[in-house]
Formats: sequence, structure tokens, C-alpha cells
Amino acid sequence: MVRKKVEGDEDQRRTAAHKAHRAEETPSARYATTGASKQRTHRTGGSAGRDEETPAQRQGKQGHSSAETQRRPEGVGPAETRSPYEGRGRPDYSREHEQVFSALVTAEQQHGGEPVTLDEISRTAELPPERTRTLVHDLVTVHHLATELQGAEEPDLSHYETKPRH
Repeated sequence: MVRKKVEGDEDQRRTAAHKAHRAEETPSARYATTGASKQRTHRTGGSAGRDEETPAQRQGKQGHSSAETQRRPEGVGPAETRSPYEGRGRPDYSREHEQVFSALVTAEQQHGGEPVTLDEISRTAELPPERTRTLVHDLVTVHHLATELQGAEEPDLSHYETKPRH
């Protein structure tokens, strides 16, 4: 598509458009703009503020998210849940990590290479489920030795598998 030829640089066109608005005319009627694409169609009528930014203007721009525009005031609604792993840093690979990783490999072999549940890893490692959950989380996110697969039929039932070595 060929751009319309309009005299002047962008500042001159902008100035001409402002003069048209002050004269209560549309800038395109005075041929002061390069086309309708520069016009704001969602700002009609005298009640629309000139300096107010509308959600349509921010949508798709950097730093914009729909959650920000719909955020509730402080103290209203449910509290944000914090991750139980927050603030732990990057734990070193320990003897317990090795115990859980070995249990994962063993359980995986017993199931013909299929992913296994946290309960199965916990039983094989002979550790409490909550401790096993933390150690498996480290194996997945910090040490990158395992992968977590979300269950499609039961979303709360995650399965784990070892990562293939290249």
C-alpha cells in the first residue's frame, strides 16, 4: 500500500492536526494527516479526555498485561499464594538428592520407562512425600536431571521422568 503524500514532516503534520482539533474539524478533513489509521476511533464525543490513556492504547505494548489493568485494590480478594520453594536459592546436589534420583530411575525401570508419580518415588526412596516433593523439585528446576509432566486426565497428579542424556 502506498503512503499518502502530505506536506511537511511529522511535527508539522501533528501541529496541523492540533489546529484542526481546535477549530473543531477533523485533521483528515484538512488533509493534515496521512490517513484514518492515525485517528483514534475509540475517543469520540466531548466527554473523552484528551490526556487519558485508554486500555485499548496500552494493549500489546511493553509492560502491559491484562492482569495489571484488572488488579484489585490492596486487601481485597484472595491473598497471593507463595511458592513453598521461594527463598531457597539453588541447593547443592546432596546425598538425599542422589537417593531420590536413584528412586526415580528404579521406579521408572519398573514401569518399563514410563513416567512415575511422586508417591512411587517417595516409597522407593523411603522418604516422606513432602520431603520427596522438595527434592524432586530441585532435580527438575535446579539440577535439570528430571522432567515434570502434568497429567491431562488428573491435573493435580504430576508424573516425573529422568531427562535423556545426549
